Amino acid sequence: MKRAIINIVLIIILFILQTTVFPMLRITRIIPNVLIILVSCAGFMQGEREGLFVGFICGLLLDITTFDVFGFFTLLYMVIGYLNGLFHNLFYLKDLKIPAILIMTSDVVCCFTTYIVLFLLRSRFDIIYYFTNIILPEIVFTLLVAIFIYPVLWVIEAYVFKKKNAES
Repeated sequence: MKRAIINIVLIIILFILQTTVFPMLRITRIIPNVLIILVSCAGFMQGEREGLFVGFICGLLLDITTFDVFGFFTLLYMVIGYLNGLFHNLFYLKDLKIPAILIMTSDVVCCFTTYIVLFLLRSRFDIIYYFTNIILPEIVFTLLVAIFIYPVLWVIEAYVFKKKNAES
């Protein structure tokens, strides 16, 4: 119950940041995807079930606010959370390589799936433009923001939930 409450509070805080603060900091129409950072971290830090839960709530919030294809972001974020949860056994709190790779991969999957479903199926075929002007800058911006968000999530996971490998 404690984990669910903390996850919901984190979802609300990061959703507010993504929808209010980061649009003011946008660089060439790009804002970081902090919800994908949270979904990815919830998956590999807490496991498949929590990854699904956080992915469901984050995706549902995005579906409610975007009014595009309802259920698309919910399903996408749930799958990303679950797949990151498969790496839970490889997760070590002080190792930064795996989280960075998983966050980057999650953002790439999210961006390409969004392109395919929301743009390619609507006859917008300019993948090179989309990749160089949207996907690549978003990945870089998301990884830069993850440098600041990941340690906060790390502290919450290590000390609030008393992870065994936090001390070693």
